[in-house]
Amino acid sequence: MLRKTLAVLAAFAFPALSMAQPVPSGAAIAPEFRLTGDVVTLPLTMVHSYPFVEAEINGVKGKLMLDTGQLDALVLNHNPLQLPEGRSIGRGNFGSGESFEMILRPSVETIRLPGGLNYHRVTTFRSQNAAQIERITPDFIGWLGYYFWDGYAVKFDYGARQATFYKGGPKAFLKGEKVIAAIPFTTPGRLDDPLMIAKVGDREFEVIPDTGQFGHLFADADERKHLIAIGAIKPVAGDDEAIDIGALRFAKGPPIHLSEIAEHPYEGAAPFAKAVGAKSRRIITLGFALLNQYKTVWDYPNKMLYLLKQ
Repeated sequence: MLRKTLAVLAAFAFPALSMAQPVPSGAAIAPEFRLTGDVVTLPLTMVHSYPFVEAEINGVKGKLMLDTGQLDALVLNHNPLQLPEGRSIGRGNFGSGESFEMILRPSVETIRLPGGLNYHRVTTFRSQNAAQIERITPDFIGWLGYYFWDGYAVKFDYGARQATFYKGGPKAFLKGEKVIAAIPFTTPGRLDDPLMIAKVGDREFEVIPDTGQFGHLFADADERKHLIAIGAIKPVAGDDEAIDIGALRFAKGPPIHLSEIAEHPYEGAAPFAKAVGAKSRRIITLGFALLNQYKTVWDYPNKMLYLLKQ
């Protein structure tokens, strides 16, 4: 089943570096690689449940994943690219626990994005072997992350296959839209990881949206058994790793039905919980399962997630 395969690959949404020595991070990574302008729209290429932006790096054409779970503005897959020599800065870890070596490199000469967004000599960026993402799309060349659009609200419209970035407030990005819900969030761990509270049945979950995945539920075995017993979640026939969530309920807005969410039988905290500031052992991460039902606006400056009618 396709969703089952994606669930394995999607666990990279929460990288957490374990560095051998101090290195630049956040705003100091790829500082020249930033959006400019009041409103910028990038066309999306959807591959399975993942949003990509077509790009060209040093003459090599490929896809950059637009990943809200990636903090740095730019991380490259060094497999298909010729890049200057760098130095190892230790190992990073995907949310699923798999590790990878990170290389800090001095510069990349040319990055071209749609709409005439061209960047020349972007400095101080990380790269890694991303062979597992090449299984999703063989021409994968890297990630676009939070600091690329820092200071903007982002509207994802999977139906129209585009992401639009707004410098203005709600007046700009809600014009002509029907708002289904406005959900406040916090960022207790990292700036790129919104955290919200919702209920499934009679249990409260911390909810983390992330474009770099389909959707996952993390809870102890007793919690999962309880939710099944009261009919709040249902196993998917023929797939022992998937569940349907009948109704995810935020404080405001309609209940949200989620189909074929991957179930992770962790006993204890999810492996990425500390990095994102989650305190609960009950966590739901949401990507395509939510984003394919609504247009969404991630208003980072005002810490609000809007669900809009498709």
